Amino acid sequence: MTSASERTDRYQALASLPFADGHPTDATARTLEEELFFQRAVQTYLWALPTVNACAMRDGLGEVFGRGYQVMNVFEQRLKPRTLITTPNCDVIYGMAFADLSATGPLVVEAPPGIQGLVDDFWHRPLTGPLIDGVQYLGDIGLPGPDHGKGGRYLIVPDDSEPETEGAWDEYFVYRSPTDNIYFLLRGFFSSVDDLSPGVASIEGIRLHPLDGEATPMRFAHASDTPADALYPRDASFYDVLDAFVQADRIDRVDPYMHGVLAALGIRKGQAFSPTPRQRELLEAAALTAWKTAKTLAAGYNREPDALWWADRQWVAHAKTAQDDFWHTLLDEQFRTRATGHTDVNAKAHMFVNHYSISTGMISSVVGFGAKYAGAYRDHDGELLRGEHTYRIDLPADPPARLFWSLTLYDAETAAEVDVEGQVFSSLNGMNDIAFNDDKSITIHIGPERPDRAENWIRTAPDRGWFALIRWYGPQQAFFDRKYKPGDFVRTTEGDNA
Repeated sequence: MTSASERTDRYQALASLPFADGHPTDATARTLEEELFFQRAVQTYLWALPTVNACAMRDGLGEVFGRGYQVMNVFEQRLKPRTLITTPNCDVIYGMAFADLSATGPLVVEAPPGIQGLVDDFWHRPLTGPLIDGVQYLGDIGLPGPDHGKGGRYLIVPDDSEPETEGAWDEYFVYRSPTDNIYFLLRGFFSSVDDLSPGVASIEGIRLHPLDGEATPMRFAHASDTPADALYPRDASFYDVLDAFVQADRIDRVDPYMHGVLAALGIRKGQAFSPTPRQRELLEAAALTAWKTAKTLAAGYNREPDALWWADRQWVAHAKTAQDDFWHTLLDEQFRTRATGHTDVNAKAHMFVNHYSISTGMISSVVGFGAKYAGAYRDHDGELLRGEHTYRIDLPADPPARLFWSLTLYDAETAAEVDVEGQVFSSLNGMNDIAFNDDKSITIHIGPERPDRAENWIRTAPDRGWFALIRWYGPQQAFFDRKYKPGDFVRTTEGDNA
């Protein structure tokens, strides 16, 4: 373990590098130039996580199931641990698709009734939709979108596009994207875990096709039982993926300083990315350092100002929320503080090292619509959650969700589902055969072995850390009024392997 003095010595060593007559020596210049390259690479990794995450999902799923706007990956038996992807919701039917507007031109989306979906660009910024009756729609389609779940026709266009003739787009909800590459995440709901067909049918009711020209028929690739790796890299190949995206897409006009940092690393549109062998070594070290840094931010996110949902609990919010006001998030859909418009860099790194996708519906406060999420990395005593320990969590009666609630466990390293033999899903939800306490509250046990008399249990792997998400789809008034508060994970002795 590195001591505090050793860490200080490293920084002091950099500060103490010799200058001669006000100029750096050759050795000093070489050391500081490499240090600057390394630091820029670390910051680039943290900043570009949303983009490389999107590319990894597109490429990882595309390699297995095919590419193109017409390919909708449908997790028809729910999303299982064999699909490596960050914090998937295994209690809905997922549909994922990727499109390139430079290839399709304006893209029509015919959304079926009852679907809940979103469309982000490849920086994971929600697309800008229409302003209707004072409501600005950002990314959402379906239930939280302007069709309100009744079904509707959408048109996705580059943000600088206009119709060739006035009124040509009037029949559509128009969404504008600053990147050519776009990403669809659809959720289909079901009312029984024994019959998933309603959720599958809603996903497979969607149609994507170019506004102009011949359409390729939709292909719904059933993906639940086929392994796929859709995780972003944590080595130097991260920068290769980022460069490939920069070369393929339009020049992004947002955040010019960080795009200047990219250029300083050698990632420039229209120019080959060719780091020297030494730079490649530095990129390798920077990627792993940045990944570990982001994971550290996530593990300590409970200490961030305004990150906790409840001051006496360990549950954290993606978009920070004031303790006395659950109706308004402190961050917007791009993780900028609403007070200043500046990016909350820790919140954004936490989000995209372990999660993906954002839209207004994911952070809005409309009773009965959208969703609310609470994450936990630590137990009641503030210790990180570990697979060798046994815990219990108590949920009060009447979870405040119009559609459903769920508790899901994720692997601390990959952020994919906890994967243990004999367990298909690392979650429990309101559609499962849940055992209730006498007062209708719910006790769930978590650990490597089922404790005696435990009816609600999620298994963990003894050698793997984990974290959890609670989801409330269609959050109810009791949530916003702070009348419902889940318990923390409390470590028990029964069944504990430690």
